[in-house]
Amino acid sequence: DLVTSPLMVDLMNEYKSYLRMSPDPPPVLTDNPYFNKLCLILYEHVSFIKSTINEEFKQYEIWQVMLITVAVTLMSEAILNFIFQDEPLLRRIRQGFFSVLKKSPVVGAIIKSKIDKAKADMAHDGPWVVPEGYTYQVRLPEHGLPDDRLLGVMERNNTLNDVEWSEGRCTGTIYCGKNDKNELLSEVYKRYCWTNPLHADCFKDVRKMEAEIVAMVGEMFNHPDRCFGSVTTGGTESILMSMKTHRDWGYDAKGIDKPNIVCPNTAHPAFDKAAAYFKIHIKHVQVDPDTFAVRPADVARAIDSNTVCIVGSAPQYPHGIMDNIEALSEIAVRYDVGLHVDACLGGFLIPFMEAAGFSLPLFDFRLPGVTAISVDTHKYGYTYKGSSVVLYRNWSLFQYQITSTSDWPGGVYASPTMSGSRAGANISVTWAAMMSYGKDGYVKATKEIIKGARYLVNGLSNIDGIKVMGDPQISCVAWTSDKFNIYELSAFLTKKGWNLATLQFPAGIHIALTRRHMEPGVLDRLLADIRECAGDLCGKPVGKPSGAAAMYGMAAQIPDRSIIDDIAKEYWNLYYKVK
Repeated sequence: DLVTSPLMVDLMNEYKSYLRMSPDPPPVLTDNPYFNKLCLILYEHVSFIKSTINEEFKQYEIWQVMLITVAVTLMSEAILNFIFQDEPLLRRIRQGFFSVLKKSPVVGAIIKSKIDKAKADMAHDGPWVVPEGYTYQVRLPEHGLPDDRLLGVMERNNTLNDVEWSEGRCTGTIYCGKNDKNELLSEVYKRYCWTNPLHADCFKDVRKMEAEIVAMVGEMFNHPDRCFGSVTTGGTESILMSMKTHRDWGYDAKGIDKPNIVCPNTAHPAFDKAAAYFKIHIKHVQVDPDTFAVRPADVARAIDSNTVCIVGSAPQYPHGIMDNIEALSEIAVRYDVGLHVDACLGGFLIPFMEAAGFSLPLFDFRLPGVTAISVDTHKYGYTYKGSSVVLYRNWSLFQYQITSTSDWPGGVYASPTMSGSRAGANISVTWAAMMSYGKDGYVKATKEIIKGARYLVNGLSNIDGIKVMGDPQISCVAWTSDKFNIYELSAFLTKKGWNLATLQFPAGIHIALTRRHMEPGVLDRLLADIRECAGDLCGKPVGKPSGAAAMYGMAAQIPDRSIIDDIAKEYWNLYYKVK
């Protein structure tokens, strides 16, 4: 109908007239008359454009035409690069506008005064504020302190702590129970406090324990053969090492010299730190606003020829949601990129959930696309702080984690982690905790915590004004409200002695449940306090927030995030304050 329509016939007649006047020969067409007509129409327009351009540029020299072509090409590329970036165009325009305002004399002065006030308020409310009578030691004592005096000073400093973490009042922080093998682990630490696996020839037992830790954790995550990896100082170092490894693999195996990684926006900030440290571009993919899990299709769309790794959380920290690792594995295989599963938080829960009576989709090395997994042993592995494990599917990938200097005058130096010297005591305590708990101990602890988390979710769901965020299946639970400012609830709970985490984008409150919260009555007290505070807030009009509620409310509305970064950095300026 299209090619036989009166409009098409008219166009063909015009084209035939044009052909009689055109110096260019007609195109070679096929035997299909309908296809020929369409091709002739296309040829007409291309020829018309070509002749128009030639006519317009007759007045220019060849070098001028070349210069104009280069300029237009560069300008077009700049415009496309500006429009098509990871961050939405509208947000970047807002940020740019705000940055210009910030530099103006009048508005800039107002913004600076607000920032200075925020920093001044921080200086008067934080862990750096100590009561009168306490002094800072800023020089070595002329003479060493006697043991009893030294311990006395430490005991007095201990009275500065006012959060009852031992009573389950904190989110995360201390993951073990009240009597969890502390005497055993302290004895092990004391025996190995001077050891250093860098000198494996001197501390062969520490080397053996680290190799066994990697093997045992690899078996937990269903590695089919020999697993490769290292014990690190924490989840951040494990993630840093994996991103450095995938970056170097991408360069060596695929020639990628401008690497990028694709992460959900709920992935741990350690991925941003890795991007900053190792000059990797990071693409943040927004999670589903209802489920808070990343949509695999969005991850696939973000992958390009420079992508070396995609990321999935098991679970993510803010809302305790498991990403779809099975779907991400398929994507990683399809596009030949790495897949890092961040199990730092749930690494000693999710491998034991099936045995504890809870089902989960696959998340480990049983999936062919999974190339690396990070697992924190110092959380639900119940060992001392400063211990994590990073695992790789094979040696061909793990070798990129190792750095080697072969022409140093001090000898050949090779090291697998950020640190050269490492604390053998942390390795030995991690090994001891894993051996002492055993699979049955971890299954029992997992069952308690998952049951506790679901008890909390059920209780929160029955409180007016409270809405659980997503469908948390592991140990972290987050909630918000559509009836009042959730940051006001956070402030109320802080006054009642709770130390919970505050979320943003969207606003919420989060708790990572530990064995401390499984003590009798702890979760019931939390639910009672939330119920009381929520009832008060639901019964009054939304007022102007104050304190932390005001700070988070203000921060969420500032488009220029560099201002928030500046204020956040001030925390560490004050942290190291000694006057």
